[in-house]
Amino acid sequence: MPIIANIDPNLMYIALLAGLWIGVTAAYVPGTGVVEFLAFLILVGSFIALTTLATNWIAVVALVVGVAAFLVLPFLGERYGRFAELGLIGQAIGGYLLFNDAQVSPILIGITLVLSVAYNRGVLLPTMRSQRQRNEYDESQEVLGIRGRVVKDLDPVGTVYVNKELWRARSENETLTKDTPIIVVAQEGLELIVEKAKREDTPAYARLRLQEENDIPDHGKNGTKASR
Repeated sequence: MPIIANIDPNLMYIALLAGLWIGVTAAYVPGTGVVEFLAFLILVGSFIALTTLATNWIAVVALVVGVAAFLVLPFLGERYGRFAELGLIGQAIGGYLLFNDAQVSPILIGITLVLSVAYNRGVLLPTMRSQRQRNEYDESQEVLGIRGRVVKDLDPVGTVYVNKELWRARSENETLTKDTPIIVVAQEGLELIVEKAKREDTPAYARLRLQEENDIPDHGKNGTKASR
C-alpha cells in the first residue's frame, strides 16, 4: 500500500494516544458503552492510518503496552499507581520511534507525558477512590440478617420497616400481617425477601419496637407507601 506522506506524524501520534487513553478511561467508568465505542472508533481509524505510513510496529507495541499499564489500577488498587506510571517510559519510547521516516516532536511527547501523569493522578485515581468509597457505602447498607417488622401486610408483597427505613418486601412462605416481626433473608434490588422472625419477646426486639415508635409514624393506618 502506498505511503501517504501528507499525514502529520504529530497528529497521528496524538490520535493514537487519545484512543488508547480513552480506552483506559473506559476501564474506570464501565457500563456506559459510550466511552468504549469512542475509543474503538479512534483506535480503528488510527491503526488504519498507520498501515499507510512507514510505521515502526515495535514502537506501536511499546506505546500500547505503556498506556495499557494503567489498566491494572482498577483491578489491583491505587497502591500500584506509581508502578503503572512506569508505563510512560514505553509511551515515550514508542512515540519517539513511531515512524521510520519521520519523527514525532520530542516537545509534544514531553507534553503528553506530563498530561498523562496529571490525568492519572487528577482524574483516574480520584475516580477509582470515589467508586470504591461508594461500594463501601453500599456494603455498609447491608440489611441481610437484620430484624424489622411488617408495616403493611405481606400477601405476598407489602412494606416492612428495617434498619430505620421503609422497604418494599416479599414473603415467599406465608402471609405476614402488620406488626409481625421479620428478618431479612435476601435482597433483590430494592425489594427485600423476609421471613417471620423468631424469639420476638427478646429484649433486642423490644428495643427495636421502641426505636421504631420514636423514628416513624404508624404507616399501616394511613396507607402510606414505602419510600423504596
